[in-house]
Amino acid sequence: MSIKRAEKITMWTVLVAIISFIIMRCFHRELYLMIPERTYLFVHSGIEFIDFAVSFTMLVLGWLFFAKSLSKHRLYTAALFSAIGLFDLLHALTAKGMPFYMAAGETTLSSLFAVTGRLFGAVGLFVIFRKADMSIPASRRLPAFIIALGIAATLAVCYFTIADQPSVPVLTGNSIALLRILVHFVIIFSYISTITMVLYLHRTERPQALLTIIQALVFFTIANLQFVLGSDFHDSDLVLAHLYKLAGYYSLMKGIYYVTIYEPFKQQKRTESRINYLAYHDELTGLSNRRLLKEKLDEELALARMNESQLAVFLFDIDRFKNVNDALGHSFGDQMLQAVSERLRYAVGKTNHLFRMGGDEFVMLMPDVKETGDERVEKQAKAIMGLFDAPFLLGDAEYHITISLGISFFPKDGDSVEVLLKNADTAMYSAKAHRNEFSAYVPEMNQKAHDRLRLESDLRKAIEQEQFTLAYQPLVNLSTGKVVGVEALVRWNHPKRGLLPPGDFIHLTEENGLILQLGEWVLRAACKQNVTWQEAGLPAMMMSVNLSMRQFRQHQLAERIKDILVQTGMPPQYLELEITESMTSDVEFAAETLTSLKELGVQISIDDFGTGYSSLVSLKRFPIDKLKIDRSFVGDLSQGGSDAAIVSTITTMAKNLKLKVTAEGVENDEQIQFLRDRNCEEAQGFYFTKPIPANLFENWFRHRSQSA
Repeated sequence: MSIKRAEKITMWTVLVAIISFIIMRCFHRELYLMIPERTYLFVHSGIEFIDFAVSFTMLVLGWLFFAKSLSKHRLYTAALFSAIGLFDLLHALTAKGMPFYMAAGETTLSSLFAVTGRLFGAVGLFVIFRKADMSIPASRRLPAFIIALGIAATLAVCYFTIADQPSVPVLTGNSIALLRILVHFVIIFSYISTITMVLYLHRTERPQALLTIIQALVFFTIANLQFVLGSDFHDSDLVLAHLYKLAGYYSLMKGIYYVTIYEPFKQQKRTESRINYLAYHDELTGLSNRRLLKEKLDEELALARMNESQLAVFLFDIDRFKNVNDALGHSFGDQMLQAVSERLRYAVGKTNHLFRMGGDEFVMLMPDVKETGDERVEKQAKAIMGLFDAPFLLGDAEYHITISLGISFFPKDGDSVEVLLKNADTAMYSAKAHRNEFSAYVPEMNQKAHDRLRLESDLRKAIEQEQFTLAYQPLVNLSTGKVVGVEALVRWNHPKRGLLPPGDFIHLTEENGLILQLGEWVLRAACKQNVTWQEAGLPAMMMSVNLSMRQFRQHQLAERIKDILVQTGMPPQYLELEITESMTSDVEFAAETLTSLKELGVQISIDDFGTGYSSLVSLKRFPIDKLKIDRSFVGDLSQGGSDAAIVSTITTMAKNLKLKVTAEGVENDEQIQFLRDRNCEEAQGFYFTKPIPANLFENWFRHRSQSA
């Protein structure tokens, strides 16, 4: 039951109680009737015994079900009504017509027990609910009930003692009349005050148990008003008063029931349901998880065997997702995964066929495939790839991502869950070699996957044994023709495969984290080489070194680079650190990191400029010195068109921002002339020389200097 519905029920219950009381008072003469004494005794005794039973039930609930969630309100209310129940029982047993009937002054022992019970209830509830609820230790449970029942029993003994006295002054004449008025005033005032306090203390939130307590307090208030306005005869007024009181007891017991049994039961069911849900679903995206995938795939395989049909397994992940996490943080990465899962959920249709394996990997099942070359499989693969053509809008920015997808078929590529998933994963890594592609599994891919694992294992040895070397590509000033710097490019001198270019292994180092160790080695080796050249008589020149995404996010990056500069003796003004545009997506972090690097005295350049999504606003915030135009824009400069326009725009923008510009991938005279005409300061590329080892670069530099 929702809180809103519970509030409506409470409002209607209270309204009905108040209206019924008003109607009975307005038409009192018409509705009033005397009840035969024996009939009244039967009805009255039944109501009082029910009151006692309800009070005893509250005692039992408080004793048995509060141990784990004991609080002041719950414990003390149960203890209070254990005492009130005792008074109700004694009231019934000492009523006129019962064997224990006794007079006490000008009243009766039964009336004393009844008024005392009502007074106890009103004042007790006022004391209990005057403050907010709070937890208390279970050790207080027994003392609370002992004290409550002890006080009630002591008063009962006192009343029986008074009843034996021939005359009690306080229970005769004006004294008894004033005492009745005072007691009834205290009772009604206490109930009204309790209602007001409870509503005020819970003005922002009113749980269902609390609303039933409000109902009980209203019934108790009306019951005592009816007792005040009624007579002491066995008539309809007293029966109605007892019925209102019984309704109050019921509402109070219902509230305690909600707290002790109903709500804990609902919470337990919700917890069990949540645990069961999380056992088979991914908490972040809400998609089915790996466990449910295995069960579902087992079911689909059984159906496929029975129907002699085929089944396709699609496994895909987000390209370069580690870079997203490294550049923008895991919180942003989680948002990206949620956005991806939402797009997939609406596109796939059957959500019970879509799963998140973990990380950025997703699986989709396609049952009832007619044959391996079924056009529906290729169509589905293209549809999944097409989902990522549109950018993802996260925050105020758009982000483009791609996926790589692998497909395996039952029974051709495997007849078990493990084999099908493994082969789909192998096909995905084959597609990942080109990015933004999909590929169906073929057995030859296993050899490639094995080679990849072997290469990854060899990489760890290569780091330890320093099997890497650097090649250097010069940066030439287009105005003077002089070499003003070099870019250090890493190569792997593999003991069996020979010299490997970075494209063969850098992506692996990024995935397994070895890029941090490799990047530090490259930086140290490049700085050492630059110092060695200067000591050999070469003029001071800029040494340009690329930073990877993970390096850029590395803790205390500036301190690490400073230590390398000190250890190698490299002047910081001759070190240029290259970053890519994607590293600056988190503008605040990028600005802070670049500022700390700039304080070392090094130069900062943005590599592959024009291929990312840097805005001019963020670009102005970064302490950079140079933009490097990506080679993809330089290749077709001689033919004009959009590439020429882009390069012209970049050089003009850089000039206005007082930044240098370097063009990459220069290969012919036409490109050189175009760049000179656009005031591009520097260029590098095969036009001058391909990347060459340090000793060959020194010879090349001296020969070029002599020729000039």
